[in-house]
Amino acid sequence: MVKTYKIGLDARPLSTRISGVGRLIAETLKAFPNKEKYEFLLFSHLPIHPDHKAVLELNNVRWIEGGGILRWKGGLYYNFYIPFYLATHRLDLFWGSQQVLPPFLPSDLKAVLTYCDLVLYLYPNTMRWIAKIQQRMFQSYSVRRSSFILSISKQTSDDMCKKFGYPVHQTDVSYPGVNPKEITKLLDTPISNRVKDLGSGYVLSVSTIEPRKNYPFLLEVFREYRKRNPHHYRPWVIVGKIGWESPEFIEELIQERTLYKDIFILDSVSDSELQHVYKRSGLFLFASKYEGFGIPMVEALFHKIPCIVSDIPTFHEIGKDGVLYFPAESKEDSKRWAEAIDHFFQNPTQVDVSIDEFRWENAAKITESVFKQVLEEG
Repeated sequence: MVKTYKIGLDARPLSTRISGVGRLIAETLKAFPNKEKYEFLLFSHLPIHPDHKAVLELNNVRWIEGGGILRWKGGLYYNFYIPFYLATHRLDLFWGSQQVLPPFLPSDLKAVLTYCDLVLYLYPNTMRWIAKIQQRMFQSYSVRRSSFILSISKQTSDDMCKKFGYPVHQTDVSYPGVNPKEITKLLDTPISNRVKDLGSGYVLSVSTIEPRKNYPFLLEVFREYRKRNPHHYRPWVIVGKIGWESPEFIEELIQERTLYKDIFILDSVSDSELQHVYKRSGLFLFASKYEGFGIPMVEALFHKIPCIVSDIPTFHEIGKDGVLYFPAESKEDSKRWAEAIDHFFQNPTQVDVSIDEFRWENAAKITESVFKQVLEEG
């Protein structure tokens, strides 16, 4: 008889629309090998969002909601209800998918942490205050409490070990990525009218509009690009919800869109729409100040879309020598980006970057091997 391990995990990101961590959890579970050996208990204070409903179709997944009055606040649910549940229900392992573990875990319960980034320490002003408080309170404890830590990039793993003095031999890298079969299926679906209306060959950016993504810089880049070739330039398409960016910048961006009618912001896109938007684009821009990884860049490269990105270590892990890297800070930097965009559209080149290592099936295999190692090490 096959032994089944019970694994609890922080599934709160699955209760909202698709995000980086939510996609990581969902895709890892869907691609997880040896499903008969693992039963996943997904803890969340809210019902699962329709974007992730396919997860509940997996036979080895159970959704644990509950929480009573604590369910109205995700932090309270996570920090108090889950430890109470774990004290009364036997699990074999807990997976902290958002780089924090609940306090008061049973002492004999093993834990694996997925570490996504060091934003808290490098760019704290780009975080929402509630997330900053929770990370400050529990991140150091969570690292110390973990039996093993999976990071989403080599740079993030190195930075985390240096920051906390964590043993390198208890770490590994599990790159997020793409699912080629699923993307092919999504591209077989009809294109929505709003995606058709965008045309093709446009400049594209994909991410939540929030401070770390550096959209004020990209807006300046687009203004410079528009000035260089005012009669033959490409529009700019942004796919992403408006997050916690400053209201002043959001107002500026909306005014620019209204005045020139050459900036398109698509919120609440379906998976199918997103892949069609990538496929029809001409050039991808990603100017983040810092990233633990960069799934939108991987998706763009999957579609063979050339990329111009900020010169940060994680992007080099993804793009190797196949994309353009520039600093993304000053006025002079924005002119350099604009010149590169104009030059590209006048002299298009093919992109040649292998993304074979950035597939969800690889991430799932690495995660399963770590779980197995931790569960069987004594």
